[in-house]
Amino acid sequence: MEVDLDATLKSVTDELFDLYIPSELETVQKPVSPFQILSFYRNYVQKNVPVKIAGCSDDWPALTRWNDDYLVSKLGNTEVTVAITPNGLADAICDGKFTLPYERKIKFNDFVAEIKNPRDDRVLYLQQQNNSFNTEFSKLMSDVESTPKWSSDVFGTDLDAVNFWMGDGRAITSLHKDPYENIYSVVRGSKTFTLFPPCDRLNLRYKSYPVTRYDEKGDLIPEDGMVPWININQRNPLSEESCDLHPVVVTVNQGETLYLPSYWFHHVTQSHSTIAINYWYDIDYGPAYGLYRMFDEIAKAKE
Repeated sequence: MEVDLDATLKSVTDELFDLYIPSELETVQKPVSPFQILSFYRNYVQKNVPVKIAGCSDDWPALTRWNDDYLVSKLGNTEVTVAITPNGLADAICDGKFTLPYERKIKFNDFVAEIKNPRDDRVLYLQQQNNSFNTEFSKLMSDVESTPKWSSDVFGTDLDAVNFWMGDGRAITSLHKDPYENIYSVVRGSKTFTLFPPCDRLNLRYKSYPVTRYDEKGDLIPEDGMVPWININQRNPLSEESCDLHPVVVTVNQGETLYLPSYWFHHVTQSHSTIAINYWYDIDYGPAYGLYRMFDEIAKAKE
């Protein structure tokens, strides 16, 4: 008996979406007690399901302190690593190439001055992801929870990294996935996430692109190597209008937190001068990872 593999896979992903993937995210309170920690793990982490969380940052001084004047008073001449592009697309496909931003160190007060009065020819974004909060922004550490006990209890592991995000409203994070459990807290402004579950890997096609990097003038300079990246509209993945995808769109506002499970694909836009802190935890290589790997290998065979 011949099996229609595409139809079978579509049936499986549609069933997964109907059974456990929400079309709209719930909002729950930060888990505190051992019972709440266990319930959060069972309902969201174990099932690999995203959720909005209220109350995670209610007692952070950052929520009331982090205006531009305060940040400049704390960081001032501190040099921070800034990603610079002419169009807001860093680590994204532009003109058929995987394009990296121009990166340079500038004084934080100069960064804030340009965010207040953006230039037309370039877009700035603080997006360094190698534990940037604990290195370049450590002077702000007392304003937030540097190691959230509740999430460390949920994941049963230590933090891998804490990152600081701030930038121009034109900056876009193109669709990708991360091998981390992600707790993402917005301190100022808002972020809009377009999410696709791991099972959508079957219909999110990768393609290999030559690597380029912007220089200081905004010109593209070729670099060695090829990078596989998702072949989809970099600015608006929803424009693909594929009935085989299962997008979930969620806006995370000031004082709200998103639990973004590992291997969920996400595309991110933001309001101007939004600030966020995210906490990365290593993943548990259990059933959710095995399911993703199966979808990944099937998709690779079809690409």
